[in-house]
Amino acid sequence: MKRQFFPFLIFSALTACSPQPKEVDLKMPEPASPTLEYADILPVKDTLFGTPDESGNSFAFLNKKGDTIIQTGEFDNCFSTIFTTFAYVADERFKDRGMVAINRNKEVIFEAYIFDNGPDYIVEGLFRIKRNGKIGFADPSGKVVIPAIYSCADPFENGKARVALNCEVISDGEHSSSKSDEWFYIDQQGRKIQ
Repeated sequence: MKRQFFPFLIFSALTACSPQPKEVDLKMPEPASPTLEYADILPVKDTLFGTPDESGNSFAFLNKKGDTIIQTGEFDNCFSTIFTTFAYVADERFKDRGMVAINRNKEVIFEAYIFDNGPDYIVEGLFRIKRNGKIGFADPSGKVVIPAIYSCADPFENGKARVALNCEVISDGEHSSSKSDEWFYIDQQGRKIQ
């Protein structure tokens, strides 16, 4: 049985990754207010697995049965090979937001906080995200647990993170640093602490 299933899975993956005309609706609804709308993560029953196209940038996402859930070419670039509750993608529809996290409905949950040439690392169970140019924190499932209200935020360390509502980001070529006279600390629930 395993020998018959494996060739079927490879055939399904190859057909899902074959070049297809891009049938993407480029009309992403523009919100009525200057604040962008964001979706939530969705409950899921299974994990999707990414299979790259010839360029290695665009993926089809298949379930474990080999069914294509998200077609190849749906997004210009995919950065996740495993899709549980969210996946990182980039596309011209997202304009200046760069790399974003999407849910299974292909809706934007948040923008990636880029650190060390990729999405922020999970530290003490949380990672930094961006929404409308501000920084917040999400848990590993992608659920935003601390709203994006900070201009600058450091990762959590010993149960607290240094944040500032107003700060200046100073770029030094490839690296940057943050400067503020208004730093304070928050706990993992977003409460201000001493």
